Amino acid sequence: MPHLIQQLSANRNLGGLRTGLAGCSLHAATLREGPAQDDGPGAAWLVFLCPAHSDDLPAWPAAASHPDDGSMPCGTVLDYRTAEQQLRSHADLWLTTLTGVDPQALGYVWSDVLDQADRVLLARFEEAGAEGEDSPLQNMLAVMGLARRAAAEGDLELAATSLGHCETLAQRLL
Repeated sequence: MPHLIQQLSANRNLGGLRTGLAGCSLHAATLREGPAQDDGPGAAWLVFLCPAHSDDLPAWPAAASHPDDGSMPCGTVLDYRTAEQQLRSHADLWLTTLTGVDPQALGYVWSDVLDQADRVLLARFEEAGAEGEDSPLQNMLAVMGLARRAAAEGDLELAATSLGHCETLAQRLL
């Protein structure tokens, strides 16, 4: 019998792997299944949550929840969406709110979107005078730079993965 993850993913290729929560060292007790894929069978994403985070995030948009035996650390996200879908999701969830950069206004040209977002974050960093400090903004700039360069080179998979790592930092800045 196939493992639950294989069933929920419909054996699709993994498009991204990230940690959506920072600082939790517990293992998952719950597996949340994201909405169905737009372009075929299987969940768009799966997230593993400990009991506390499962209770703290009741509105996390999930199609269903399943018990888990600690198979993954809390906050692990298995993403089965395309790079384009992941980039749009990050923009909708936090990038536009954090930077004011609207991907739709830029025709979803991700190199332009990430370049402008990087400029906004750099200006915020310089304004805060946080140089030399280990701040979420400083750490985000490093990862955003990688995402920006990847998008400029046409590697949207790496850009999406990099933005996935920024998600945890963005939560601390919003």
